[in-house]
Amino acid sequence: MCVSIAQAQTDTDLIIERDFFSSQGELLSQGMDSLTLIIAAQNQEIILQKQAINELNQEIVALKQQYAADSLSLAERIEDMEDEKLSLEQLNDTLQKINEEFRTQLNDKNRLLEEKIKILQQKEILFAEKEQVYKDAISTSNVDRAKIEGLLNAKNESIAGKEKEIAYLAKNINDKEKDISNKDKQLSLAMSEKDKYSQMTDTLREKLVTAEKELLKINEELKYTKKRADEAEAKIAQATSRKKKVRVIQGISMRFYPIPEWDIMPFRGDDGALHNKIINRNDGFVEFDFITGASVMLFDFTKKDARFSHDLGLYVGFGGQNLFKNFYFGANYKFLDFFHLTVGVNVAQYQLLADDYKVGMQLPDGFAMQFKKQWKVTPFISLSLDLEFLSYIGKK
Repeated sequence: MCVSIAQAQTDTDLIIERDFFSSQGELLSQGMDSLTLIIAAQNQEIILQKQAINELNQEIVALKQQYAADSLSLAERIEDMEDEKLSLEQLNDTLQKINEEFRTQLNDKNRLLEEKIKILQQKEILFAEKEQVYKDAISTSNVDRAKIEGLLNAKNESIAGKEKEIAYLAKNINDKEKDISNKDKQLSLAMSEKDKYSQMTDTLREKLVTAEKELLKINEELKYTKKRADEAEAKIAQATSRKKKVRVIQGISMRFYPIPEWDIMPFRGDDGALHNKIINRNDGFVEFDFITGASVMLFDFTKKDARFSHDLGLYVGFGGQNLFKNFYFGANYKFLDFFHLTVGVNVAQYQLLADDYKVGMQLPDGFAMQFKKQWKVTPFISLSLDLEFLSYIGKK
């Protein structure tokens, strides 16, 4: 019967160990699958981000081309406005000359009209004198007929002379009126041209203002797009920088001393009675831990034209729930820009059985397990990723 009990206990221990190794294997497999998924997601995110940067750069090129085309168009419009300005200045000079000539001709016309009025007045005076001569001739019967005829002939000649002067003045006035009419037509045509050029100038000015606003808008968009592209490139460069000496990394470690999980398990003794014995439910060889730390680069193995960087450095970190009682130290190898493989020692504080207690020991009835705190140095190996790169991927 004792042999059967011992055999059953051995089978139970084997089942516990088999279940432990099976669970640890599954955990390791899940951890590797998670790392594979993380790596694939990060590579995909890098590709997408580079595509976004390429699109931003293409947008910058398109905006620059549009900016250059709009600048050229604006320069042409400004040149057209300068030509219009010169034409308007020449037209204004022409209008001033025409206006001066128009005023001069008006003054000449007024002067001729005044002279015509004076001659007409003189003609009226001569007619009045002639009429007076007739009256005198009628009232004075004894006046010499020859003398009267002489006076009449003299008056008629004076009147004929005045009529010739009036005809000459009338002709001059008609010529002046024709010149004034021509000048008036030229002035009307020039004013029409001036209005046309003024409208064209206003239109060009409005187009110029609109073009300046568009250029300003495009310039601001260009600045914003370039800023976005620069920020994206800076973030990727910062996350994948090969020149950084210190990197904060996170990952999963495999240490070769699991944290004990002490428990009491009843068993049937040789006497057939039930007794209690001490067991460790986490009795195995390896255990996984989530760790965070920093690597300091010592030797850079990256070739000049290499696609990825490689370096060797030191690693210091901590892990588990009790961060200040679970430290990791070791050598760190960085590869593929942001992967870190670390090998070293884990310095951690464990809760162990007191000196008089051991695994498998039968506890006397009424007694409980006794523990002690003890620091242990054990080996570990870990695979980590750049925390800054992970944070950047997370933000995206």
